[in-house]
Amino acid sequence: MKKFIFPLTPKKIASRFNCTTEFTNKVKLDNVAELDEANEHSVCIFENPKFMDALKKTKAGLIFVPKDFDKNLKPNTNLLLIDKPYIHFMMLVQTWLKLDLPKVKRNIDDSAKIALSACLGKNILIKNNCVIGNNVNIGDDTIIESNCVIKDDVKIGKNCHIHPNTTIYEDCVLKNNIILHAGCVIGADGFGYLFHNGIHNKVPQVGNVIIEDDVEIGANSAVDRATLGSTIIGKGTKIDNLVQVGHNCMIDENSVLCAQTGLAGSTIIGKTVYLAGQVGVAGHLKIDDGAMVGAQSGVTNDIPKGARYFGTPATEAGLQKRIMVSEKYLPEVVKEYRKRQKAKDKK
Repeated sequence: MKKFIFPLTPKKIASRFNCTTEFTNKVKLDNVAELDEANEHSVCIFENPKFMDALKKTKAGLIFVPKDFDKNLKPNTNLLLIDKPYIHFMMLVQTWLKLDLPKVKRNIDDSAKIALSACLGKNILIKNNCVIGNNVNIGDDTIIESNCVIKDDVKIGKNCHIHPNTTIYEDCVLKNNIILHAGCVIGADGFGYLFHNGIHNKVPQVGNVIIEDDVEIGANSAVDRATLGSTIIGKGTKIDNLVQVGHNCMIDENSVLCAQTGLAGSTIIGKTVYLAGQVGVAGHLKIDDGAMVGAQSGVTNDIPKGARYFGTPATEAGLQKRIMVSEKYLPEVVKEYRKRQKAKDKK
C-alpha cells in the first residue's frame, strides 16, 4: 500500500480520464493498494479474472475495471470503467506521486567536490559527497544523488535523475530524461584482452557510452565503454537491475532487457526487442527488430525480425516447444533402443 499526502475524490480522479463511472458512496481516497490489502480509502485495479476472489472481498473505495465489467459483481463499490485499466491506473499513480512531491530547494551540498571547469545548468540538485570531474556538463533540472562520481568530460542532459552510488566514467554522454538507479556503472572498460607472449594483455578501451533520451537503467547494471567508437543505448530503452551490456553493443529504440541479461561485446539489438530474465547473448550477433527471447535462453546465432526464440541454445519457439514435449519420451526411446540393440547382438 502506498499512502499519499493529498487525498482525492472518485470524481476528481474520474475527471482525468475518458471513462464511465458507477459511484455509490462518497469517500476520500489517499492510497493505492492490492485488492486484498485495500481499505475504504484505497484505489485498486481489477483486470485479471484470477483475482476474482480478492475482488469480491476487497474493501476498496474505488476500483479501475474494464469497460465491459459486470457491475453486479461489485454493486456497492465506486467503479471507474475504462479501456486498459492497468495503464490508466498507473497513470494515476504517476500523477499522484507528482502531486505529493515535496518542494525541495535545489542546491549543491557543501560536501560535493566539483571541478572549477564543470558547467552546471539551472535548478540542479547535487547531494552530499558527490564528485564532479573536469569539464563535466550537466543540464537543467538534473538530480545527482549522494556519493555519485561523475568523471572528466561527461555530458549529462536535462531532467536526468542519477541515484546514489552511481559512477559515470570519462567521456560518456547522457542525453535528456534519463534515470540511472543506485549502483549503476556507465563507461567502465570493456572486457578485452589479447593473449600474447604467455600473458593476457589488456586492450585499451578508448571509446565511450552514449545513452539517448528517455532511457531508464536499473540498480547495479553496467554498460561498458567501447573499445573504439561508442556503446549506444537507444531512445526509450528500459534496462532492468543487474544487466551487463558489453563494449561496442548497440541497442536501438524502445527495447527491454530484463534482470540478469548479459550482452557480450558488439551485440546489435534492434527496435522494440524484448529479452527476458537471464538471457545471455554471445558477441557479434544481431537480434532484429521486434524479436522476443524467453527467460534463461542462450543466444548463439542471429535472430530475425519479429521472431520468438527461447531455450539453450535459443531456438525458434514453435520448434523448441516440440523439442520439450519430445524430451519426456526420451527414456522410453532409449529403453527401446537398448532392447533392440541386445536383440541384435544375440543374432
